[in-house]
Amino acid sequence: MTDDDPKPGVVIDVTPEQEGTGRAHAGQTVSDAPDARRPAGGVLAMTVAVAALLVTAVGAYLGFNEVRSLAGQLAAARQQVEGVESRHGEMWQAVERAAAGVDEQRNQLAMQREVLARQQLAADEARVAFERQAQVLADERVRMQEREGELRAAVVDVHQRVGRSGNQWMIAETEYLMQVAAHRLELERDIGTARAALQLADQRLRDTLDPGWAGVREQIAREIAALNAFQGADFSGLSARLAALGEQVSTLKPARVTVGVGPELPAERTDKPGERSWDTLFSDLWAGFKDTVRIRERDQPVQAMLAPEHEFFLYENLKLHLAAARLGLARADQALFSENLASAAEWVRNYFDLGEGGAATLLSALDELRTIDVRPPLPDISKSLRALRARRQLMVGMAPEPAASP
Repeated sequence: MTDDDPKPGVVIDVTPEQEGTGRAHAGQTVSDAPDARRPAGGVLAMTVAVAALLVTAVGAYLGFNEVRSLAGQLAAARQQVEGVESRHGEMWQAVERAAAGVDEQRNQLAMQREVLARQQLAADEARVAFERQAQVLADERVRMQEREGELRAAVVDVHQRVGRSGNQWMIAETEYLMQVAAHRLELERDIGTARAALQLADQRLRDTLDPGWAGVREQIAREIAALNAFQGADFSGLSARLAALGEQVSTLKPARVTVGVGPELPAERTDKPGERSWDTLFSDLWAGFKDTVRIRERDQPVQAMLAPEHEFFLYENLKLHLAAARLGLARADQALFSENLASAAEWVRNYFDLGEGGAATLLSALDELRTIDVRPPLPDISKSLRALRARRQLMVGMAPEPAASP
């Protein structure tokens, strides 16, 4: 609604201006017009007034509706504005809170930067200190290596100067004892002597008071333990058992294998030497041949053709095999031991009666003895000797070279 719009309740005079009387001013009433023209002009004025009133009423109604619509729109706009302002306030508060959080984080980051800077400074100082300490340790290590070389040279020099009259003879004696132990074990299979020699060698190394021989002594201890754990054949028991079997031979009964009756002696001739002639020569030769050679047939081969008076040699031969088995046992000769036991068992089977006289028991004992290993593998005791020689060679290599004479 503008200023040109008619106000409610205002009457506008639209009567035309008469000539000679001048123009009527706005706001002039109908009573001011001349009376001669009142009836015609009053109806028209009334009509115009009514129309104007209607127009004004319609305009007022439309204006009122427009104003009310505008007021509703204004209220809605005001509510929207208030909502926008409220959201704007909330957003502003959120922005302020975010700004406060950012400021706090910025402060925390600044504090962390300061802490990191201090830590970095401390780390740099520690690294510098460590580098200095590492350099000091490196220098000290070099000095220690030099000192160790000097000490080794001094020890070797002392060993060379004093050891010849002190420890060197002990080392030489230790090596000799180790060689004796190895020889007795390999050649004679003498476990006791080898063990005693190794124990004496360990005592000699202990008497040197040199801790450098600890490795050799440990190897000697391992070899002594191996000798103690070695289970060899019971030579004394086996020899006594073979001797008992030899005594049992005389109780055996031979199988009586013969080739027939003994040879018949020729009868004494009563012919006198003077009675022999060329005619009786052939008959004499034939008679002598028949008395000397006899031919008989047998279904089985004859393995022993001994006369009853020769059984003594059968017993002695069996005893000889058992004695040879004892010799193989004493020498730890497995081949000699087993072969003679096999031969004795074969003689018992072939020439003695297994049903009488204990021949079966003797045969079972011989078969059991054949399964015994009289030469089991021996433990190796050569490592200690090699270790001793290696360390002695090392000591010789560590010795300083003699200074050249001017």
